[in-house]
Amino acid sequence: MKLAVDTHHLLLEHAGTKRVTVNLIEQFKKTPGVNLLLLSPTYSLKRGTGIIGKLAGHFIRFFWVHIHLPLLCRNKKVEVLLSPEFNTPLYTSCKRAVIAHDAHMRAQRKYTSSLWFYFYYIPFIESAIRRADLIFTVSQFSKNQIVELMRLDESKVVVAYNGVDKSFFLDGETEGGEYRLPAGLIRGKYILFVGTFESRKNIERLIAAFVAVKKHPLAGELKLAIAGNSASSKFSDRSQQIDNLIAELGLTQEVVLCGFVPDAELPMLYRQACLVAFPSLHEGFGLPIIEGFASEVPVLTSNVCSMPEIAGNAALIADPYNTTDIAEKLEQLIFDPILRRQLIAEGVERVKEFTWDRCAKQIVNHLKMLA
Repeated sequence: MKLAVDTHHLLLEHAGTKRVTVNLIEQFKKTPGVNLLLLSPTYSLKRGTGIIGKLAGHFIRFFWVHIHLPLLCRNKKVEVLLSPEFNTPLYTSCKRAVIAHDAHMRAQRKYTSSLWFYFYYIPFIESAIRRADLIFTVSQFSKNQIVELMRLDESKVVVAYNGVDKSFFLDGETEGGEYRLPAGLIRGKYILFVGTFESRKNIERLIAAFVAVKKHPLAGELKLAIAGNSASSKFSDRSQQIDNLIAELGLTQEVVLCGFVPDAELPMLYRQACLVAFPSLHEGFGLPIIEGFASEVPVLTSNVCSMPEIAGNAALIADPYNTTDIAEKLEQLIFDPILRRQLIAEGVERVKEFTWDRCAKQIVNHLKMLA
């Protein structure tokens, strides 16, 4: 099978989607019977800042996805094209599959510009996903939402769980001994959140819950570390509000904004945390949950969307809309050593269900039926 993977988003992404694509490619290269082509533009997809720069960037990306990429697939006689993120061509001469990680654009419509939603997302992103021959997604929750909100035949949507990069596992720790934590953090003395500053990530309630935890007599030097960048959309970005909240609550020395942490350094940041807190409001999967399991750190996550499905019994589950519940669960994870050991052990077992080898094999088996 001559399989092409569109990798243009690797030039732009620094989030979980990039890790998904990189790991799948690594597995595809080792898969017998797969003639792999990695397709990406040789020109820059970025065109500066400001409205003009952003519009130009969107136009160049549109040109790549809907015009240049289909032409390359035809010229190179590609049998199947896989788009590992939402952007996929409306038309190709070959069979086409796409990974739709979730349906949050529809489920959380209020955080999206109406202009962008109706004049770009619906006609060029969602319509292209609907036209795909096969759609992969990352949880049963996401499949149910995609089928319902995008009005798709469920037989076209296949669940393939994400895996964990091997660098997160402690038994693979061969380097990083000289890694320095961001200023202000002490090993074992910080709660770690990883994700962009989007509304759905619920960072402000996590900060409010942290304030309550800091009142515990044993909290001591405990800090909250937030690793991530601003959201790409101004309608969902909460960077300014988060900065204001930290200042208002007098937490400038207690909350450490780590900014973007490179993939090579992220595992060390996980391993040295007291716990991973991921009380998100909406996720198709939630990579930080299983990355915490692999790092042998206890995890707190939400009782909504895909997160209970991914966590199983290996994480402590909280109501993400209830700051008091988040705070109480954080305290349990921090100050109850028996619970910590139990969840770490269950996380080590649970993470065995999520491997990139298994994910890639499932995807390839379905793609071969298209070819």
